Amino acid sequence: LADDIYGRLVYNGNTFTPISSLSDAIRKQTIVINGVSKTYAMTGWRVGFAVGEPEIISGMAKIISQTTSNLTSVSQYAAIEALTGDQSSIEEMRKAFEERLNTIYPLLAEVPGFEVIKPQGAFYLFPYVKKAMEIKGYTDVNDFTNAILEEAEVALVTGAGFGAPENIRLSYATDLDILKEAVRRIKAFMEK
Repeated sequence: LADDIYGRLVYNGNTFTPISSLSDAIRKQTIVINGVSKTYAMTGWRVGFAVGEPEIISGMAKIISQTTSNLTSVSQYAAIEALTGDQSSIEEMRKAFEERLNTIYPLLAEVPGFEVIKPQGAFYLFPYVKKAMEIKGYTDVNDFTNAILEEAEVALVTGAGFGAPENIRLSYATDLDILKEAVRRIKAFMEK
């Protein structure tokens, strides 16, 4: 099972190689999951798709037809246009994400106690904040992020739902000036 949803959103010279492209044998064993929410900025439309061997996809279609409702026709037509229409906006969006990443990453890495790995794709930073929590006297990431929300007015998602309870997730899918201000506030919170 290969989740290729961020496959076209990679940065700084990195490339994405789908596992299904490695060999015909691997392709035949792979189900690729994708959608329009990330590459085409269509979050909320809930349009996804799977690609794989016909007998597997047919079985998946039988199951899904009994467990979910159908997409609205407007979502289907919008997805068709996104997938088959002009693709130039994807590169513009990718470049904007890359600029935000390359601007915000070093700023976030300067925040006391934040350990940040620079991502190669997607649009999230996922710093390890155990040291930051210790600096501020917190042992629970929820309490830590709630304090940042209350005092710095920056909303963050904890990493607990992603299997990393001592991390936080920061999306850079917004305006660069807003991101700079958010990181400035987080840093001020940590230095207070």
